Amino acid sequence: MRVPVTGSTGRVRWLWLVAPATLAALLTLIAMVFPGGSLYVLSYAVLFWILTTALWIVLLCVPRYRRSPGIVVAPLVAALTCATVAADLPMRAAFAVSEPALTAYVRSLPLHPDSVTVGDAESGLGVEWVGLFPVGRAVRHVDRADLGVIGSGGWLEFCGLTYVHGERLRTYRFSSVDRLSDSWYATCEDF
Repeated sequence: MRVPVTGSTGRVRWLWLVAPATLAALLTLIAMVFPGGSLYVLSYAVLFWILTTALWIVLLCVPRYRRSPGIVVAPLVAALTCATVAADLPMRAAFAVSEPALTAYVRSLPLHPDSVTVGDAESGLGVEWVGLFPVGRAVRHVDRADLGVIGSGGWLEFCGLTYVHGERLRTYRFSSVDRLSDSWYATCEDF
């Protein structure tokens, strides 16, 4: 005679699949807040996605779980996360919240020649949070300002935010450019 799994014990069993999927989704969304993504945070997200997939496959092999409606939770979380990242919502939402602080920060920077930076992330000087972004280096030119965001980009690229006053950004020196607003761009440079 089979005893159906109901009540709190059934919910606790599904928590083993929902928790890693939720944590993987959160880490993925946090990684995509940074311009160009954050390779460091995304590597942890990938580990939790692998764990989620392994648990989901194991549960698919057990007949009583295969027919349960809870088996679709992990794929739904994954699909929702992929759609959110594909629409670039994490970066755009973080920028929308941070735009006033970023603009005020850029306007407060002193004007420097092209070769001088205000802060240097490698030496630990000048790293501060502006809105939701950790800015490690900032350079203000006559017509634009470049902010280097710590932890953004991939293996061989450095990404940040660029503020352009007046005209459009000239993209010849960047490997990728994404327009965020009238004056702001997410930019990446290859090493």
